[in-house]
Amino acid sequence: MRAVIMAGGAGSRLRPLTCNLPKPLARLCGKPVLEYIFDLLIRHGMFEATLTLGYLGQMVEEQYPKQSYRQLEISFVTENTPLGTAGGVALAARGWDEPFLVISGDAMCDLDLTSARQAHLDGGAAVTIVGVRVEDPREYGLMEVDGGGYVRGFVEKPAWGQATGNLANTGIYIIRPDCMDLVPEDRSFDFAKDLFPMLMERGESIYCCELDGYWCDIGDLDAYRQCQNDMLERKVQCAIPASARQPGVFTRGGLPQGSYQIITPVYIGDEVEIANGAVIGPHAVLDDGVSVGERAKVRESILLQNAGVSPQASLTGAIVCAGAAIRRGASLFEGSAVGAGAIIGANAAVRPSVSIWPEKQVQSNAVVRDHLKYGGAPMPLFEDDGVGGADGLLLTAETCAALGAAIGSIKSCKKAGIACDGTGNGKALMYALLGGLMTAGSHVWSFGECFEAELFFFTAFCGLGIGIFVQGGAQPCVRVCGEGGLSAPRYLEREIESKLRRGDLHRCGESVCKDIADMSSIRMMYTREMMKLAPNELHGCYATVRSESPNLQAVLENTLERLGCVIDGDPVFTVDETGAQLQAHENGTTYHDEQLLAICCQYVLEQGSDLALPYDAPEMLDALAAHARQSVHRYLNNPADQSDGAARKLAVKQLWVRDALFRTVQLLAIMKEKEKNLAELFAALPPFYVEKKSFSLPCSPAMLGSLFDDVSLESAKEGIVLRKDNGRILITPSKSGRRVRVFVEAANHEIARELCADVEKALDARR
Repeated sequence: MRAVIMAGGAGSRLRPLTCNLPKPLARLCGKPVLEYIFDLLIRHGMFEATLTLGYLGQMVEEQYPKQSYRQLEISFVTENTPLGTAGGVALAARGWDEPFLVISGDAMCDLDLTSARQAHLDGGAAVTIVGVRVEDPREYGLMEVDGGGYVRGFVEKPAWGQATGNLANTGIYIIRPDCMDLVPEDRSFDFAKDLFPMLMERGESIYCCELDGYWCDIGDLDAYRQCQNDMLERKVQCAIPASARQPGVFTRGGLPQGSYQIITPVYIGDEVEIANGAVIGPHAVLDDGVSVGERAKVRESILLQNAGVSPQASLTGAIVCAGAAIRRGASLFEGSAVGAGAIIGANAAVRPSVSIWPEKQVQSNAVVRDHLKYGGAPMPLFEDDGVGGADGLLLTAETCAALGAAIGSIKSCKKAGIACDGTGNGKALMYALLGGLMTAGSHVWSFGECFEAELFFFTAFCGLGIGIFVQGGAQPCVRVCGEGGLSAPRYLEREIESKLRRGDLHRCGESVCKDIADMSSIRMMYTREMMKLAPNELHGCYATVRSESPNLQAVLENTLERLGCVIDGDPVFTVDETGAQLQAHENGTTYHDEQLLAICCQYVLEQGSDLALPYDAPEMLDALAAHARQSVHRYLNNPADQSDGAARKLAVKQLWVRDALFRTVQLLAIMKEKEKNLAELFAALPPFYVEKKSFSLPCSPAMLGSLFDDVSLESAKEGIVLRKDNGRILITPSKSGRRVRVFVEAANHEIARELCADVEKALDARR
């Protein structure tokens, strides 16, 4: 008896396993499911088989270039257009004049095909269908049979209400060849839906040969895993070589060397490497060429050819396709699947039932909660401008709620302040963050609508562990500050990232969930603290204020007016919308932020006080401090530890350094006290100019110093310092490592611009 093997299905429910692999070539314990069907046919005396091919059919043909497998002769027919189950078989069996077997090429079974063949010959039916009893009939096509075993009807994947029986159609048929004359050649035609009802209408009989034995339709990833578990437990008769030394261990090439633990049953293929301390099993399948690193754990999981699992990774109930890599410390949970060639980054986590498509990359420390089919993996959480923005994480209500829960899950952030810029989406995202913070048990202080500098002030003034500012608009982002309203240290950012990526989020009980504290009334404290910088008030002073933030401009104008300043004329102070950067224009001259900061620093040093400055503030200020016999304490933008703790403590008391509104009041107070304008105050300083630029980085940040071999190079606590005879250059990589910020300090504008251009040339030369 000849056989037709249906091998053309796309296997869409098996993706990502079948994204680049035809379903019949999906491997079970070291070889394709199709070859187990070949073995079954040979065992029952069938030595000729024709395969009907469709999806990725060429790969099946290439697998058997000699058109044979052991004693079995193989031929192929390809459906150029989908013809349905019966249509494809009719194409393969054209001209045959004897009964033949039809069997699926993607189901695992050990059924007695000899008995089925004999039942067909004895019963004289047009078609004999092999049936088996199943536990859950809802996923199968069922048959209704009479007392003599003849089929009276079909029910396809019924609900429990229709599932009055559990006799499933295995898709294994023995067919009288003339039946195929009823199959049209020009359209799709199926057995159970079309041909069998037509035969019954014509009075032909269809017999059900019910058999005992193993049969598994490998329709989805759960069935794919379960089938191999059944094979390892010897529930199916199939040829997989067993170890003579250790019961429950199946191995094709012998056990690898090393000191590792095996929990049976397991399958280990040829040329597998397992490092010391690894734990393999139970129900683990390691196909040919797989490598497992030290102290990795592989449980209830399938690793296909040449997949790699790095040290300390953990896999539970996962499928890792050919050539995929699971990096150090990564975790794959039940039902997850990683496509061929994909990479799961260090310490990343793929959540249960999540699939990663072939060749995709998941970044380190990421937590993947949704299928990753298109584009890249989750972005790094913190960029230089905060979370989100143009190049960062896409902020939605869902991501903000999770971010809030991650922040609230950190002990030092249990008292959190939050505000937004008043835009519609800014408010919506703030409310989502509020919800996440509350569910994690944080005590949330809401400052409502304000600008960023205000929120940072409130964080410091109220002694909060963290401040969160939500900016809406076209590119929404979330900016976070730490204690004292200063930039968040890296160890805090890392803790937030870790909580979010791993999904390690605290959920408090109803009795612990705290209400939101409405702190909008505290906004007057911001103005009062500003006014303290001008104890003699500003009567007789004139100034104009400009800002893209109407709210900010109104706050600063109101403060100046309350101090007696007339809002008119020079100088014109321009504050950016965040409240951090300041420019001043006086008599046609523009004074930049660093120059205005230097005037304030000179005055404070004269009063006998030390300075707390950011690390990228001009070095000239150190010389000013030394001349005044005072010190400069510098704090980092993103410290990895608490080494700048003393500087940060002092910085909390010197708000004018990082708040442009405070700096404006301070400048006007100095001008009034000294009876000098900005030009006169600036002339009293040593000559200096600053140029700032940002460039893309053509190499790893660790290689940055190698780009500059013709200058004096110094290590810095943040970035590197290049010294030339005519200036100083500070270069700091961005948090993502994709860009660098260049800060040039020189005696005049022209030199500063030239030095900045030199850096740009050095970077371009490496591209």
